[in-house]
Amino acid sequence: MIHFLKSLAHDRAGNFGLFTALLAVPVLGTIGMGLDLSHAVLRKTELQDALDSAVLAAASTSDLTKSQMDKIAQDTLAAALPNDLSFKTVAGELQFLKDGQISLAATTHVPLTIGKILFKEGLKVSALSRATRSASDESKLEIAMVLDNTYSMYGTKLADLKLAANTLLDAFSKQKDGSVRFALVPFSRYVNVGTDNRQKAWLDVKADYSVTKNVCTKTKPVIGKSGCKRVTTTSVRDGVPVTSTKEQCESYTYGPETTVCSDKVTNYTWQGCVGSRAYPYDVQDTQPQRKYTGLQNTSCGSALVPLTSDYATLRAAIKAMVANNETYIPAGILWGWNVLSSSEPFAQASNDKGVQKFMIVMTDGANTLSPHKSNYTLHTGTKVDEADDLMTEVCTNAKNAGITVFTVAVGISGTSTEKEIAKCATDNTKAISVEDTAKLADVFNRIGAQITMPRLTQ
Repeated sequence: MIHFLKSLAHDRAGNFGLFTALLAVPVLGTIGMGLDLSHAVLRKTELQDALDSAVLAAASTSDLTKSQMDKIAQDTLAAALPNDLSFKTVAGELQFLKDGQISLAATTHVPLTIGKILFKEGLKVSALSRATRSASDESKLEIAMVLDNTYSMYGTKLADLKLAANTLLDAFSKQKDGSVRFALVPFSRYVNVGTDNRQKAWLDVKADYSVTKNVCTKTKPVIGKSGCKRVTTTSVRDGVPVTSTKEQCESYTYGPETTVCSDKVTNYTWQGCVGSRAYPYDVQDTQPQRKYTGLQNTSCGSALVPLTSDYATLRAAIKAMVANNETYIPAGILWGWNVLSSSEPFAQASNDKGVQKFMIVMTDGANTLSPHKSNYTLHTGTKVDEADDLMTEVCTNAKNAGITVFTVAVGISGTSTEKEIAKCATDNTKAISVEDTAKLADVFNRIGAQITMPRLTQ
C-alpha cells in the first residue's frame, strides 16, 4: 500500500486526473444546488403573484359573506397558479384582520435535482399576501381636503376647485351610514379654525377691543392739475402679476395747507385666524397644552370644517371658499393632520386602527411666505427655503402617523416647486401634477378611485 501511494505521488499525470475527478463532485454539486435554489426562488415568485391576485380579487368585493370571499380567493389562487404547481400547493383560509385588511397564506414543495438527496419531498416554499378591502359598509374612511385658497386661485381656478371637491364628495355620497367622513381645510397665509372655537383650551385669543386716538393730519388740497392720463401699473400678489390703472398728471397746483384733526377708532377683532406655534410644535399635532395663538385684525378666508359625514355642511363650506392672501402650505398640512388626529385641537377623528386616513393637499404654486424671524407666530417672512423644509417635515410626520397623503400640483410642471410638493406624497403614484384647474375634477375622481380601490399591503 505504501508502495502504491509513493508511486501515485510520483505519477503526476494520474494525480491530475484523480484530483480533477475528486473536485468535480463538489463543483457539480454546488452548481446543481444553485440551479435548484434559483428554481425555488422562481416558483416562490409565481406563488406570491398568485396569492396577490387572490387577495385582490377577494378585496374587490364589498357585499359578500366571508365564506363567499374565501371561495373567490381560493378559486382565483388555483386559476393563477401554473398547472404543475397548483396540485402541490396548500392554502389556508382567508383571514379577516381587525384593521380592515384580509390575508391569505399558502405553501408548496418545489422538486429538486441535486438537492433531493437532502430534501426528498422537495424544498418547502411559503408566501403570504395581505390587502386592504375596497370601501364597503364595513369600511371606515377619514379624508381631509387641504385646499389652496390663495389669491392666485381667484376666479375660474377657484370655481374649478369647488367643482372638484364636490365631485369627490359625490363619489362617496352613497355611503349613508357615516362610514366615510370628510374634513375641509382651506389655507392661504393662515388657516381659519372657526370663531366658535374661541373659548377652547388649545387656543389663546385676546378679547376684542377698540383703541381711539385723536389724529391730526396736514394736507394741501389739489386745486388744479394738467397733463393727466391713465397709466397701467403692475404689482405681484401671491406670485401672480396684477395690473391696474391710475391717473398720472404732469403737474399739480395745491391750495393752502390745512390741518384736520379727528378721532380715529381701531377695532381689534378675531376672525378665526391662527398662527404657528414655536418649532418643532408647528410640524407636530402633539402637545395641545402648547396653545395656538389667535391673530386679531387678520384675514384668512373661510373656516375649516372638522370631520363630518354631513355632506350638506361640507358643500356649503366649499361654496363659501374665497381666494385671499399669499401662500404658506405647512399651515394647511398641519391643520389637515390635526383634523385627522383624535387628540386636540379637534377630537372628531377615530383612533380605531381599522380606520383608513387620507389627506389630499392641492396647491397651484410655491410657498411665498415663512414664519417671521422675530415673531414665529406670524407668517410674514420671506425665507422660501425654510417654508419648504417645514412643509417636507410636517408631511413626513403626518405620513409616519399613518396618514396616506396625495398631492395635487397645478400649473407648475417641471419646476422645483413641483418636486418639493411631490415629496409630501406617500409615493410617486400619489403625487399628481396637471397643467390647469379644469382637470381637477378628473384628478379628484381618480383619487377617490384610488382610495376605494383594494391594494396590497404585504
